[in-house]
Amino acid sequence: MFKNKRIRFEGRKESNEQMRNQVDKLVARRFYIVMGVIVVFGCIFAIRLFNAQIRNAEYYDGKLEQYNTNMFNVDAVRGEITDRNYKQLVYNKNVICATYYSVKGIKDQEIKAIVRFLTTNCKVDISSVTKREKKDYLIMKDPKYVESLITKSEKKALESDDDYSTKYYNLELKRISDDILKKKLSDNDIKYYKLYSTIKQCTSGSAVLLQGISVKEASIIAENSTLLRGIQVTSDWERAFGVSLMHQTLGRLTTKKQGLPATLKDRLLALDYTNDARVGTSGIEQSYEDILKGVPSTYQLTYGTNGTPQVSQVSEGTNGANVQLSIDYDIQKNISNYIDKQLQAHRGEPFNKHIYCILEDPKTGEIIAMVGRQMDRKTGKIIDYSAGNYYSAYLIGSTMKAAVVYTAFKNHVIKPNHYESDGPEGLKIAGTATKHSWRKSGLGNLTEVSALAYSSNIWMMKVIIKLAGGHYQYNRPLKINPIGFTKLRNGAGELGLGVKTGIDINGEALGYRGKGTNPGLLLNFAIGQYDTYTNVQLATYATTLANGGVRLKPHLYKSSYTVDDDGEIVTLNQAKKQVMDDVSDHKTAFAQIKKGMKAVVSYGTLASQMAGFKYNVWAKTGTAEDYSYSYPTDYPNHMVIGYAGKTNPEIVCTVIVERQKANNSAPGVFKYALTQYFEKYGYGGQKPAKKEKAATTTKQST
Repeated sequence: MFKNKRIRFEGRKESNEQMRNQVDKLVARRFYIVMGVIVVFGCIFAIRLFNAQIRNAEYYDGKLEQYNTNMFNVDAVRGEITDRNYKQLVYNKNVICATYYSVKGIKDQEIKAIVRFLTTNCKVDISSVTKREKKDYLIMKDPKYVESLITKSEKKALESDDDYSTKYYNLELKRISDDILKKKLSDNDIKYYKLYSTIKQCTSGSAVLLQGISVKEASIIAENSTLLRGIQVTSDWERAFGVSLMHQTLGRLTTKKQGLPATLKDRLLALDYTNDARVGTSGIEQSYEDILKGVPSTYQLTYGTNGTPQVSQVSEGTNGANVQLSIDYDIQKNISNYIDKQLQAHRGEPFNKHIYCILEDPKTGEIIAMVGRQMDRKTGKIIDYSAGNYYSAYLIGSTMKAAVVYTAFKNHVIKPNHYESDGPEGLKIAGTATKHSWRKSGLGNLTEVSALAYSSNIWMMKVIIKLAGGHYQYNRPLKINPIGFTKLRNGAGELGLGVKTGIDINGEALGYRGKGTNPGLLLNFAIGQYDTYTNVQLATYATTLANGGVRLKPHLYKSSYTVDDDGEIVTLNQAKKQVMDDVSDHKTAFAQIKKGMKAVVSYGTLASQMAGFKYNVWAKTGTAEDYSYSYPTDYPNHMVIGYAGKTNPEIVCTVIVERQKANNSAPGVFKYALTQYFEKYGYGGQKPAKKEKAATTTKQST
C-alpha cells in the first residue's frame, strides 16, 4: 500500500524554517496594521491641523485674543441733583487718578519698585485707611514679628483645626494692638502698603491707586510710563455737595473702594453692577439710583507678549440723568438759618435739640422745604437733621384734635354745633386725678369750632368717650369699648396720621402705637398724648385738611432731565400727583374743622402771635407734655400745623419744636416759613420762580 507514496522526513532545520516563516508573516501583518493606523491618524491630524490653521484660523485667533483679554466696566458719570429752580445740590467733581491695569505675570520686585516711585513722587492719602487694613499692612511688612505674638502652644492647638488658616489669621489680628501699630507702622509704611496691597490684589481689570492727584504728579507719572508698567493717568469723578444743607436727605454714595453694600450686593450684581460700582445707599441717591446711575462704559484690556496691558474702549456708556427736586433751596436755607437762631437762643434749655419745619404744596404734594436742625448741647454746633422729619416721631398734643372732630363726625357721634361743657370741675374718673384744659377755670360751653379754637381737652375727651360707647359721670368708674382706639386710629389714618405717607425716601418711620386700652389712655389719645407721629405725617395730615379730605402722597422728586449741547434742559419725566385716600364726602366735618382752624388764628390759641400777619391762615396749635428725664418738670413739645392762601389753600406748613419750656419758637418759625414762601412765589396764586440754567455734566474719560 506504500508503493505509490513517497515518505518525507522533516528534520529540525525544516521545522525551524517553517516556524520562522510563520513569525515573519505575523510580524509583517502586524506591521501593515500599525502602519495603516499611523496613516489614518496622520490623515486625521492633518485634516484637523488644516482646519485649525487654514479654515478656522480666524476663530482660533479670536479665542486666543479672548483668553488673553480682560473686559471691565467704568462707572458712567452720575446725574446731578438740583432744587426746583435748577440750583445744584449735588454734582460731580472731576479728579485726576493714577489707575493700575493688571500686568500679566508681574514680579514682586517690579511691584515694589512701582510703589517706591509713587510714594516718593506723589501724595498718598491715608485718611480713609481703617485699623483693620493697618493690621494687614503690618502682617505684610513684618510677618515674623506678628507670628511671634502667638505662642507655640496656641499655634499647636490650632494645627488640628480644619479652619486653621482663618483662625490663625484672626488670632494675629487680635494680637496686634493699637500700641503695636503705633510703634511698628509709620505713616510712610501705611502709604507704601496701601499701594502695594492694591496692586497685588488686582490680578485682572483695573484698580485706582491714587485719586485727586495734581497736574504735576500726573505729568511725572506720564513721563515715567516705561518704568511704571500698567500705571496710567485717567480722569474720574467724585460726588460733591453744591450746598451745605440737606446732606441727610440728599443721601450718600459708596466709593469705589467700598463697592456694593453687603445687604444689596446679590441683587445689584444680578443687575450687572460691578463689585466696585458706586451706588446710592441713602436718601435721594438711593431712591433714584435707576435715574442717576447711567450706563457704564466697557473697556478691553489686552496684553502684549511681555504681559504689558493695553486699554481700548469697547462701548461708550451713557451719563446718568439729572434729578430735579421740588425743594426750593433758598427757602430751605433761610428757614434753616432762622431755626438755628432759635436753637441758639434756647441753648440754656437741656432738652431742646431739634426743630423741624415742612412746607408742602397741597395741590400736588410737592415738598418745597423740609428743614431739620440738630444742636449739640455741649458745643452749640448745629448740623443738618432734615431726615428727622421722616425718621423721628413725637407726641403731637392738641394738633390731634382736628382728627378727633373728623372721626366723631364720620362715626355720627356729633352733628354741627355739638356742645360740650368745659367747666372748672374738669373731668374726673373714679380713682384718677382730675383732668382739665390748659385753663383750669374752664373754657365754657363749646362747639367743635370753639373747642378747636381754644384747644379744649375736656370737649375732646367727652366726645371720644361717646365714640367708645362710654357714659361719663363725674367721679364714677368709666367703661369703654376698646374699639374706640381703632375708630380713632382709622379716622386719623385716613387723614395721614399713624400711617406711612409714602414719601419717596427709604427708611420712613411709622411712629409708636400704644398697646393699652384702658379709658385713661383713650382720653390721652384724644389730646395727642399717646401715639407718636413724624413731621411728614403732620404735613400730610395738614394737606388733607387743606384739601377737604383728599390725602396726597408727599414727594421730593419733581422731574428728571438731561442738558443738550446748547445747554437747554430736556425733561424726561415729571412727577404726577398721587391720591392716597379720598374722604372728601364728609364735607360737613371738613367745613367745621376749617372754621375751627380759622378761629384758632382769629380769636383762639394763636391769635396773639398771628396778630397783624398779612396772610390768610388756618392753623392748629399743639403742646405735648414730656417729662422724660425731667420729672416732675415738664419740657413740652410744641407744634403748629396749618395752611395759608388768599382764598384757597396755597401752601401747607408744619412745625415741631422739641421740648422747649420757655418762649415757644413754633409760631415764629411757622410765620417766618409762610412769609418766605409768599415773598418768593406770590400771594393768591403761584408765580414761577426764575429758572437758573442747569449746569452741564462733563463726560468721563479713561
